[in-house]
Amino acid sequence: MTRPSIPVWLDCDPGHDDATAILLAGHTPGLELLGVSTIGGNQTLAKVTKNALDVLDAVGLSHIDVVAGQPRPLMRPPLLCPEIHGDTGLDGPGGGRLLPRSPRSPLPGKAITVISRAIEAAYEQLQRERTGQQQQQQQRGGEGGGGEGSWRSSSSSSSSSPSGERVRLVCTGALTNAALLLTVYPELSEMVEVVIMGGCMGVGNTGPVVEFNIQTDPEAAKIVFESGVPLTMVPLEVTHTVLATPQVLAAIGGIGGMGATAATAAAAGAVGIAAEAAAAAGPASAALSTAAPPPPSSSPVAPAAGTAAAAASPFRHTIQQLLLFFAETYKRVFRFEHPPLHDPVAVAYVIRPDLFECRRMRVDVETCSSLSYGQTVCDVWGQSAAPPNVNVVLQVDVEGVWRLLLEAVARADAGSPLNRAGTGAAAGADGAGAAAVASAGAAAVQEQQRQQAVVVSSGPVGAAALLLEGCRLCDGGRDGGGGGGGGSSRAE
Repeated sequence: MTRPSIPVWLDCDPGHDDATAILLAGHTPGLELLGVSTIGGNQTLAKVTKNALDVLDAVGLSHIDVVAGQPRPLMRPPLLCPEIHGDTGLDGPGGGRLLPRSPRSPLPGKAITVISRAIEAAYEQLQRERTGQQQQQQQRGGEGGGGEGSWRSSSSSSSSSPSGERVRLVCTGALTNAALLLTVYPELSEMVEVVIMGGCMGVGNTGPVVEFNIQTDPEAAKIVFESGVPLTMVPLEVTHTVLATPQVLAAIGGIGGMGATAATAAAAGAVGIAAEAAAAAGPASAALSTAAPPPPSSSPVAPAAGTAAAAASPFRHTIQQLLLFFAETYKRVFRFEHPPLHDPVAVAYVIRPDLFECRRMRVDVETCSSLSYGQTVCDVWGQSAAPPNVNVVLQVDVEGVWRLLLEAVARADAGSPLNRAGTGAAAGADGAGAAAVASAGAAAVQEQQRQQAVVVSSGPVGAAALLLEGCRLCDGGRDGGGGGGGGSSRAE
C-alpha cells in the first residue's frame, strides 16, 4: 500500500541553513511542501522573503508559493543577524547576493490566512486518504490499523488526531507567525503538529542560556509552547552536532564527478571520522544534553581530497559557496571550525523521526527575567507539577541526516535552472562576478582544509563529551558561542 505524502508547511527566515531546509523539504519523496511563509530574523522580513523566492527558484521549486509573515515580534523590536548571514541574509563568499533574483512576488494577503487555508485543505485530503486506506484494508480482511508501516511521529499527544493524520508546521525562525496562527485559528491545533528548530536545554547562542529563534520573540514562543498543540523542539544541543565539514562540502559539491551515491558515502565517511574521535574522548553518558556548543578542536584529521576542485555543477557550486560564507562567519563569530546546519535538522525529523532520540518533558519560556529572557526552561527530571508539553530531541543520527540532505541535493541538482547556460549563480550575483566568487570559494575551502579539526559530533555521542568540552570553553571566558551584547545577535 502506498502511504500518503506528509504535508508540510515551512515557516522560516532564510538564512543559509534555512535555504538547505527548503531544499530538503521540497526534494524529499514522501513530503509535500505546501508553501513557505517568512518571518524576520536572520535579516529583515523584506530580505528573507525575497531570499525564500530566490531559493525556491534556484532549487527547481518555482511552483511553491511564498507569503510574507509578520514584520516584527509581538512585543519587542526586531532582532536581526547580519554578522552571520550577511547584508542580504544569503551572502556568498566576499559578501553580496549570490543567487539569481526570482521574478516572482509573494502571495498577497495575511500569512496566517494563507497558512490556515493550506493546512485545512491538506488535512481534509489526509482524512480522505486515511478513509480510503481503511476501506482497502477492510476489503482485504485487515484490521484497519496502520501497523509498522504507518507514518507517524514519535511525539505523543492527548489530542484526538494521531500525529500521522496531521499536517506538519515546521518553524525554523521566530514563532510569531505560529503564535498568531494558533491564536486566531485555534481549531488548527487538532490538525497540525509543530516541529521547531529553536531553544536549548543549557547553554545558548544569543545569551548564556538563550537561543536566537526563541529570544527573537519569547512571547510568541510562550504562546506556542502553551497552546496544547503536539510540539517537537530540536534544540541547539542537537543541531550543534550536525556540522558541515570540508568532507561534507565536498560531497555536496559532487567533487570528482561524484553521483548521489558516492557523495553520500563521502559524507558518511566524514561523519564516521567524527564519531570515532568523539568516542575516543570518553564514553557516552545518558541521552540528556545540557551542553555548550562544541568548541574549536586541535586534533587534526586528513583533509577531504579535492575539496578545492570545481563542483560537479553550477547548482552544487552555488550551495557550496553559500555554506562557505556561513562557515567563515561561524568561525569568526563563534570560533566553530565548521558551521552547524540547524534548520534542515527539523525537516529531517519530519522525514525520519526514527533517526532521533527524544523525551517528553515540560518546557516553559521565560518572559520576565532580564537574565534569562527567552530561555526554554526544560524540566528534564519531571520536578514540575505541570504536565509534559514538548517532545524534546536529545540526540540525532548525524550520518542519517547528511544522507537525507545529500540525496535531496542530488534531486535538486537534476532539475535546477542554475545548471542551464546563463542562469547560474554567478550570472545573477552582485559584486565582482563569477571569477571573484569562484576564487573566494576555493580560498575558503583551502583555508578550511588547512585548519581542519576533528568535530565532536555524532548521533551516538552523548552529553558527557560535549558538556566537558563546553565547560572548558566557558572556563576560557566564553559563554558557549553566544553572549550577545549591545544589541548583537548570534543566530541560526
